[in-house]
Amino acid sequence: MLIVLRTLCILVSLLMIGCGAAPGGDTLDGANGDLGLPLSGVAQEIKTSWGLFKDGSYSASKAAFENALAADASAVEKSEIRAGLGWCHVKLSGSQAGIDQFRQALQLNPKQNDAIVGLAGALISKGSKEDIQEAVTLLEGLDTGNANFVYNDVNKVGVSNAEAHAMLAYAYFVQGNRTKSNEQIRIASDLDSQFSGTPVDQIAEVLKFIP
Repeated sequence: MLIVLRTLCILVSLLMIGCGAAPGGDTLDGANGDLGLPLSGVAQEIKTSWGLFKDGSYSASKAAFENALAADASAVEKSEIRAGLGWCHVKLSGSQAGIDQFRQALQLNPKQNDAIVGLAGALISKGSKEDIQEAVTLLEGLDTGNANFVYNDVNKVGVSNAEAHAMLAYAYFVQGNRTKSNEQIRIASDLDSQFSGTPVDQIAEVLKFIP
């Protein structure tokens, strides 16, 4: 049983890390269509930083987010910057590397969804009882009281809505709440039904065969 649960933790970690940088390397030049244009405030700097991230240029994205953080940003903007930095750390160093940045993002804006999903995934990969409980609270908070919450991965951090539901299904399972776990994996599988061999499929298969 412990080996199976550890396998699921690894699946969640791999889900967050993704496939690595996109072809073309980790450079600033030509990484997205906004580069080379004059920046117009923090909002543009954040957009540029996410553009680099989406292209797989994680080191350059991290540097750009850090530059944006030094600007005169609002709390909501700083929260998004911290979330971006958290995801850069995840892609560069592993699923738990962004925890501090995600926590800072949520202190500034508790509704920063990229930070919520990032921190929840990191806590699930740690796997303690307390970590799992916090992850459940975070994921439920995406839309309190709505089992069919929607997570839109607008910044391409690499976690789909289906995968967020699968993460919650696993967390509920570890807590011993089979009813909610089954509900969440069903939602995840329905959302992911057009694909095969995905992390959602793998989590669903493992949960299905655990007595």
